[in-house]
Amino acid sequence: MNVTTIIDPSSGVLVSSVVNKSIASISHSWQLSGAAHVVLTGGRTGLQIAQTLDTELFRLTNSQKFAQVPELHIWFSDERFTDLSDPERTDTKLIAAFEKCLNENKVVINFHRVASPADMSLESAADLYAKDLDESVGPDHFDAVLLSMGEDGHIASLFPGLSTTAHSTKSAVPVDNSPKPPADRVSISVDRLARANAIYIFALGEGKREALVDFVSNNRGPVSLLVEAEKFGQLFIATDLKI
Repeated sequence: MNVTTIIDPSSGVLVSSVVNKSIASISHSWQLSGAAHVVLTGGRTGLQIAQTLDTELFRLTNSQKFAQVPELHIWFSDERFTDLSDPERTDTKLIAAFEKCLNENKVVINFHRVASPADMSLESAADLYAKDLDESVGPDHFDAVLLSMGEDGHIASLFPGLSTTAHSTKSAVPVDNSPKPPADRVSISVDRLARANAIYIFALGEGKREALVDFVSNNRGPVSLLVEAEKFGQLFIATDLKI
């Protein structure tokens, strides 16, 4: 997998650049099959991405005609294993960001949510999410995967040193000892994330420098596993740091 670094001091410029690249991939898939699959990260960066994606999707669907009403499948890279009504869940915040598109009928957006502990165990929720991925995406690649690197180098809920960071044949894995609360989470596995036409990883802020340099210089950390896992597609690091 080729690795390209996109550097700009403005996080807004970086988000716009990545979203525009993702929109091009989505539009291409819509022309071919009428459906596209995108993975989104959470946090402040994820919310900014979702809001920008909503705006650009709205522009696309109002300026271009498709043979049928296109479908966009949005997957969440990882999720807190909490009640579906929890306002701190990643999906709750990101779904609300798609206000423009959800008020239109020019695109069908399918949000794939992780189940809650009220319905099943953590392991069962991970298995169900994996089944959803396997049945909905199948052997195909995601059109775009948009992630954010943590200060320790983690992506999704794949933290350095945890067994869940290792390569897995499953599309989603349970995490029961996350160093970031809550401890229980469900994450798309590194090998499933790697099956993408393009992966974009944001490393924003001085706190990400050490982990980013460790990956770029030493090929260490969870991001390096993406490079190992898949030779197809391209990986972009979007950063406001000069490295």
